[in-house]
Amino acid sequence: LIDLYTSSDIALVTPIRDGMNLVAKEYVATRVNQDGVLILSEMAGASNELDEAILINPNNFEELANALKNALEMPLEEQKKRMGILQKRLSRYTVEKWAKEFMKSLNSTLKEDTDNAVQKMNPTNQDSMLNDYNKSQKRLLFLDYDGTLAGFKNNPQDAKPDAELITLLDQLNEKQNTDFVIVSGRDRETFEQWFNHKSYSLITDHGVWLKDKNEDWKMLERLKTDWMDNILPILESFVDRTPGTFIEKKKYSLAWHYRKADPELAMKRAMELNTVLTSMTSNNDLKVLKGNKVMEIKSSSVNKGRATSRWLTKGPYDFIFAIGDDWTDEYMFDELPNKAYTVKVGSKKTKARYYVKDTENVRELLSRFV
Repeated sequence: LIDLYTSSDIALVTPIRDGMNLVAKEYVATRVNQDGVLILSEMAGASNELDEAILINPNNFEELANALKNALEMPLEEQKKRMGILQKRLSRYTVEKWAKEFMKSLNSTLKEDTDNAVQKMNPTNQDSMLNDYNKSQKRLLFLDYDGTLAGFKNNPQDAKPDAELITLLDQLNEKQNTDFVIVSGRDRETFEQWFNHKSYSLITDHGVWLKDKNEDWKMLERLKTDWMDNILPILESFVDRTPGTFIEKKKYSLAWHYRKADPELAMKRAMELNTVLTSMTSNNDLKVLKGNKVMEIKSSSVNKGRATSRWLTKGPYDFIFAIGDDWTDEYMFDELPNKAYTVKVGSKKTKARYYVKDTENVRELLSRFV
């Protein structure tokens, strides 16, 4: 293939899915005069280290045509600049270096998992918790909604509470000396629609709005939303480039959902978007939240932890329980006292003391409180 590589002005490498793709690297290695242009599918594993190539989505024919035009018209000076950088990187990042970094990362992950071991909420732990619950005089329960009380849906608006969940929440709401609060990143309007005739305590928009039992809504934080005009076009560009993704525009935040997108492309786009947003939001009092198949941008001055800590002032409570599924709930776990029973849904790294497997286990656990 060397003769083919050296005689080609452009290498067009467009796999739909590829673990590495050595052809792209071989083409770069043979360009002794540092000329030529590499057009590479972003689905190829090699694209992660060949940024100076023209990266494309092979499913987007218009993008592919534009890439070919750019390659044919690219000045020789720019070709040599790009190719020189690519060749230097390939010469440094050898198989030996890759193997060492792989083993280092593997050992680091093992150590991290050991250091951050979280107990499973097994029958013994449940019995101990229920014993404390039954002995307590005043109890407080913080319950996340999406991924905790209710499973995820491709369309967020389809994750309405079912009859089984409403029955469970009604039973909790009737318990004497027990306060329970649903804490969510959902907007206030959605919860008003879903729980309109219920006297539940609610915290929405990651802590912007609070509704105490049988009381009116209170705004905990007054936020600006003019930043959305700058962020929205960026999210729209990622929607255009990533089929199956969509934007959810809330009153105080923007969310980019990628649950319905191709998993490999979505993961790549999520990493790219996180880099772009982090650089844009670092000096603007904004925070990028990475949830379950969603990235959300909101004001950094509000989070579930601040909202739940305010609720603690209604105490004293001698039994506190909190459960949630993603890293936005880590703020809540972090603010609660050490004696609190904190539970993560899923076995991801967490500050919680315990974990359960899924939403079904959450409902089984909560049913023991009633």
